[in-house]
Amino acid sequence: MNILGKMKHSAGLFVIGVAVWLSGQAVYAANTQDVSGTARYDYAYQVLELVNQERAAVGAVPLSMDADLLNAAMMRAAETEVSFSHTRPNGEDCFTASDKMYGENIAWGYSTPRDVMKGWMTSQGHKTNILNGGYETIGIGCLVTKKGTYWVQCFGYDDLTAITQPANATIAYRVAKDTSTTTSLIDGSQVEATTEQEETTEETTEKSVTVANVSGLKVTAAKKKLILNWKRGIGIDGYQIQISPNKNFKGKKTYKVETNTTSKVITKYKGKRLKSGKKYYVRVRTYLKLDKMVYGNWKTVSKKVK
Repeated sequence: MNILGKMKHSAGLFVIGVAVWLSGQAVYAANTQDVSGTARYDYAYQVLELVNQERAAVGAVPLSMDADLLNAAMMRAAETEVSFSHTRPNGEDCFTASDKMYGENIAWGYSTPRDVMKGWMTSQGHKTNILNGGYETIGIGCLVTKKGTYWVQCFGYDDLTAITQPANATIAYRVAKDTSTTTSLIDGSQVEATTEQEETTEETTEKSVTVANVSGLKVTAAKKKLILNWKRGIGIDGYQIQISPNKNFKGKKTYKVETNTTSKVITKYKGKRLKSGKKYYVRVRTYLKLDKMVYGNWKTVSKKVK
């Protein structure tokens, strides 16, 4: 697995003539700016097909469109009209758009999926994101506004929130320009996960294969870090690890490690050092890569950091 050294990575594609200026669209207040346009989900899925063609050529697993990342990518497309940057208009980095996001490509000025993919694939940073073998999920935003066509790819590897292709739609965002507020959808709706019936069908298919659960899990608290150890599993492809300060794992941070690994040291949660005296919840499960990812059962431990 190679998630760019497990660091979040962003790459912006700048084209000749690109400049950052105030949009001609409505300004609602000093700290927000409205951006509206057409969400081209058909283009997003055409980009997905091209991405997976490129990944297949190098032996990388295909990416699946994730509902959460798709919503984040469309929102980021609106934000890049206000500020064409991996820094959001409110000053935060792009990864705050979604907890499931670990890589970002952006582009502006390309009119078709094939053109924007050609641009990304001829730029090493963007190409690295697209071909990264550790990624498993993606969200692709394509927003056509009065200023042009804005493209965003958000990459991830957390649990997939499956989705079927939505119809193109007119949408509008109120883009936050400082941290006193957050970017919000003011017209249109976010895409939703597949129906319960579809999810149940997928779950039944996956459960036809049994995966050995993680065994011997031990979590040791140390100074501002947690040390995880477990016994090596047989017949699996790796382990998924999650950490959160919440018992229900809301706001979780997810890691994946390969099958020959039997330990993990966690020193940070969402980019910040673990806090002394704070309790964190950690869980680990095995996984197997088939046509779909198949997971074992979670083993959960809570520990207070020293």
